[in-house]
Amino acid sequence: MTEQYEQRIGSAPNIRWRDSLEAARAEARREDKLVLAYLWHHECGGSATMGESTYPDPEVEDYIERHFAPIRFNTIEQPEMEAALGSGWTPTLIVEDADGTEHRRSQGYLDARRFLGQMALSRLQVSLDHRDFDAASELAEEVLRLTQGDTHREPEALYWSAVVAYKLAGGDREKLIGGWTQLLERFPESEWAERASYIRL
Repeated sequence: MTEQYEQRIGSAPNIRWRDSLEAARAEARREDKLVLAYLWHHECGGSATMGESTYPDPEVEDYIERHFAPIRFNTIEQPEMEAALGSGWTPTLIVEDADGTEHRRSQGYLDARRFLGQMALSRLQVSLDHRDFDAASELAEEVLRLTQGDTHREPEALYWSAVVAYKLAGGDREKLIGGWTQLLERFPESEWAERASYIRL
């Protein structure tokens, strides 16, 4: 594989990457989107695989364009951005709001299915962090759909969906217990089940 080919597939040329972090944040503010920062380099196998198979997926491409202002940084050519964003590994995905506050990050290769689940969880996380529970409620069903079958992310989706139901019900603990009971039954060995396990004490 030539260096030119590695550069092409690792950089995911099908995505409409914005020109700068400032431009991405301005667009996010103007169009009610989030910023997706992608740290990669052309010698990284995970970046190459994502560029070859994850980003070209039509659902991934559409989801990014609808909900994010994406910006990429080649960490070999732009090491200052790797330092500024606090990442020592590629590929790294960082989701920020328009003000530059980081809400979620992922490090390592993600296939299209897990990428979509990660991005949906990012949007839900931002809504929860901003205490926008109406928006979180609208996202909860999407998050559960896009994480279905992902044994790493689906338990987290169940956890936060129960939190959303609890918040919308004005702190009705039964909503929380109902959702978390489902989590404990379906994914008893998961980290998220451990976080919810106190309801059985």
